[in-house]
Amino acid sequence: MQKRFWLWLSIGVNLGFLCFFKYYNFFVSSFADGLSLLGLKTNFWTLSVILPVGISFYTFHGLSYIIDIYKDRIKPERNVVEYSLFVSFFPLLVAGPIERATHLLPQVKKERVFDYDNGINGLRQILWGLFKKNGYC
Repeated sequence: MQKRFWLWLSIGVNLGFLCFFKYYNFFVSSFADGLSLLGLKTNFWTLSVILPVGISFYTFHGLSYIIDIYKDRIKPERNVVEYSLFVSFFPLLVAGPIERATHLLPQVKKERVFDYDNGINGLRQILWGLFKKNGYC
């Protein structure tokens, strides 16, 4: 019962933030226009809410994490750094799709060892891609 409460509270908060940022300006201006049609002069002081980049992605990404916890597919992440990396992993924002926590979090938790040769090879590929992208080839 308590688990279900936290699930629905989290879903409500996440979708509440999404709706606020996406529709606040629209509803406030529509309400003011509706009152002016009725002859009521309005002097609304409204916030100009700027839509954060990727808010839909972050909302649904977070919801997938919460649902995975609710369905006991994963345990809640206790490490703030690893959770933050999972939520804000930039390549997923650009390329999509919403990645399940059951797939991405184990990769984040895996211990990594730096290999100098792989690092050099990766930097070469990045530079070659930039070279090609700018039309030099």
